[in-house]
Amino acid sequence: MITAMSGVQVLGRREELAAVLADLQIFGAVEVAGRHPVELGALAGEASHDLGRIQVMLAATEQPLPPPASTAPDRAVLELFERETSALAASVEALRSEEEQLRHYVEVLGDLEALIPEVARLTDAELRAVRLAMVALLLDDPSGQVVAALSTQLAARFGDRVLLVSASASRVRGCLLVLPRALLTEAEALLSGDQISQVTVPEDFAGLSLHSTVTSMRSRLGVIPPAQARLSRDLQALRRSQVPLLLALRSGCLALVEREESAARADLTARTFRLHCWVPTTRLPGLRDHLALTRGAEIVVFDTSAVGGGEAGEPPVLLRNRPAWGPFERLVGFLSWPSPRGVDPTGLMAIALPFLFGVMVGDVVYGGALMLIGAWLRRSADRGPLFDDIGRVLLVGGGWSVAFGFLFGEALGSLGNTWGMPALWFYRGGPEALEPLLLFALALGAIHLVLGLALGVWMAIREGDRHRLAETGGTLAMLVGILAVVAALVLSLPSAVLWVAVAVAVTGVGVASASHGWLGLLLGPLEMLGTLGNVLSYLRLAAVGLASVYLANVANELAARAPLLLGLVVAALLHGLNLALAAFSPMVQALRLHYVEFFSKFHTGGGRYFTPLGAHGAAVPPILPPVDAVSTDSTRGVLVGDALFER
Repeated sequence: MITAMSGVQVLGRREELAAVLADLQIFGAVEVAGRHPVELGALAGEASHDLGRIQVMLAATEQPLPPPASTAPDRAVLELFERETSALAASVEALRSEEEQLRHYVEVLGDLEALIPEVARLTDAELRAVRLAMVALLLDDPSGQVVAALSTQLAARFGDRVLLVSASASRVRGCLLVLPRALLTEAEALLSGDQISQVTVPEDFAGLSLHSTVTSMRSRLGVIPPAQARLSRDLQALRRSQVPLLLALRSGCLALVEREESAARADLTARTFRLHCWVPTTRLPGLRDHLALTRGAEIVVFDTSAVGGGEAGEPPVLLRNRPAWGPFERLVGFLSWPSPRGVDPTGLMAIALPFLFGVMVGDVVYGGALMLIGAWLRRSADRGPLFDDIGRVLLVGGGWSVAFGFLFGEALGSLGNTWGMPALWFYRGGPEALEPLLLFALALGAIHLVLGLALGVWMAIREGDRHRLAETGGTLAMLVGILAVVAALVLSLPSAVLWVAVAVAVTGVGVASASHGWLGLLLGPLEMLGTLGNVLSYLRLAAVGLASVYLANVANELAARAPLLLGLVVAALLHGLNLALAAFSPMVQALRLHYVEFFSKFHTGGGRYFTPLGAHGAAVPPILPPVDAVSTDSTRGVLVGDALFER
């Protein structure tokens, strides 16, 4: 059911605004409205900034724990944690970058070793003994022009006393220069010229021979992965250890941002504030008592329900249903929350949706398996409320599937019927089952649509909407009349009953057509055809159910004809596929019947769900910017009864 809401104005001294908002958060049943809504988190306050920092840090963690009680944000704690995690993350990134760089250098320098292995593999001591020097160069020279120019200059300067070889890998070109040690200083001066663009190796490897450089780099590459893995584990452990604190700080930041948003919606004068609020009518006396206890007589709560909520706008929607119907509230909201003056379809959906699901699945084994899956999802509390709701829906739908499985005599399709399981009603897989199954589906559709149209008539009467009353009432009379005509013909009822039914149907078509004026001459018959099409749409209950039965029968037939082991494997795969389809397709079809055929007859959507202060976390001490910092409209006064609060 939809909870009645009361529009109220909360008024008081301007300097009390922060404390009053904290009290409303603690009360937990007041939504602050306003003519100029502010999106949560759109304010550039410190709380919003801290919230963004916390969200970034939480996004980097794995498997966060459930949030504890909220804690006021402590910037020193956040900054310390950010410094620790940033330092570790930077170390991990530095090792990754170093590993990537060294692998590239080893690839290039390794190619040089292969060019002149006898010389390239000499150690530093061996090179000094033969009075040779070796210079390994990494040149940014994808085209090879720099190497050609360098070779020309070396030949012009030193003749044939130097040897230059090169190997290229992508953009960087590796070069190896072998020359007498006495020429090293002069050669280095030449290499340091502006025309030579070198890619320097890390400082730890500078000045070594080619062999020593490659050996040292390969040794370093063997050390980096374990060090990187160790730092990554330390970083993730640090992040996980701080998850409870981060969640608590996030809850506190959300509470502060929530108050910043509400403060921006307040009407402010030089001395007073006014909040436009919505509160469940049953909680209004409690709100007065709560503020009187915490703030005394300085705060005024003025009920504006008599004038439609004052300036608070359209009231939000709060649904109150049985706890077992909670998942179906989520399904209603998935389409659209009902309008404040509408009707809550949660209870009807909670009854009809699992029933239609069970009609389509209709198998004892499949239904039992779905119930087990639902129970498993419900026990996995750490998966979140969404999985709990899915589990509860599967439990109820699986229960109806088991019930219809006994009515249809089905267990893994034809297997139950083959093994002597009696059908309490009829076996769906038999040739004689098509007619009763189709009639049953049409009967369900007719009942469902008559209920929806009756609710639409009731809504039109309650709202005083004559046009909607004529349109919906005429459609309802037309459908009831057509159903009565069919019943009179099938049951061979007296002709008087038949003519009355025809009169009701014709009258319904006429009334529905007249509601559209002259266009009714066209729209009336179309409305009749559309309504009959809605009824026929429920034939999908039979079609989806038969598809499941036949797929199960195919699995059983293949298992019986194939060798034992192969047959069991094939049957298991096909029954597993059928079970997956049974968990998905019937639910989609049942939802479609509700959203398109049923809800369209009475459901008025567009509602905004009630989100009270405190919905994002427990309240924390009132840490707000000074109220002078909040933007105000100095042209607005605050009027309560006959008393005008001064600006």
